[in-house]
Amino acid sequence: MAQPLSAGPLEDGKTLLEKKDFANAAKAFAEGFDEGDGDSGFHLARMVELGVGFTPDSVKARALYIAAAEKGSAAAMNRLGLMHLRGENVRQDFAAASELICKAADLGNLEAQFNCAGLALDGLGRAKDPAIAFGYYEKASQNGHTGARNMEAALLRTGTGTGQDLSRAVKLFEQGASLGNPVSLYGFAEMLENGEGVAADPIRAHLYYNLANERGHPGARDALERLTASMTPTEIEDAQARARNWKPAEKAEAN
Repeated sequence: MAQPLSAGPLEDGKTLLEKKDFANAAKAFAEGFDEGDGDSGFHLARMVELGVGFTPDSVKARALYIAAAEKGSAAAMNRLGLMHLRGENVRQDFAAASELICKAADLGNLEAQFNCAGLALDGLGRAKDPAIAFGYYEKASQNGHTGARNMEAALLRTGTGTGQDLSRAVKLFEQGASLGNPVSLYGFAEMLENGEGVAADPIRAHLYYNLANERGHPGARDALERLTASMTPTEIEDAQARARNWKPAEKAEAN
């Protein structure tokens, strides 16, 4: 019987990693890296850094990240940037962090787009620019990054770096809330309670505060208690029944 064709060292390595065959995963990533694939080098570096199939070695991992970045791995650039940002095994350098992370963002790496947006929003290693931050959050959000979608919604809600658009903000929060993301649940609940971009609805607001609280959002308990104090017993019972019957969607709607 013919053997199945290999998907290539990178994909083979990922498959073996999922199967917890760490030794052969490392071999596959090393093979891909030797053939010039930077992303294979990134995954090998990650295994070394986290001690997956190896004794953890942050110095060796950083050297591998540098080599992988030189071969074009945006993921490796982002990780190196985070090391500079946090001062991990290297001198803290916000400018170097911004250069690496935002270069990776421009290459299409979702995590880097999210991180670059945060740097631009806070003015770390680059000029503070909410409009640039919004642009990166929007790009990552459109490609399914949950944190970026929440930040896009938050900036649209306040009109930071973009025109205020409450209806768009509430739609984005609702998308994340449908999946059970606690930040999205809380943001959607706030907008429902206040009638921002949507008709005020205390029962639905209670439902989503309740769900956010169950998922550990730090502000949800106080918000839930405050809102509950203003509702009738019938409204509270309705909201609690909805919470008991609520189930997350399988996937988000398109932005």
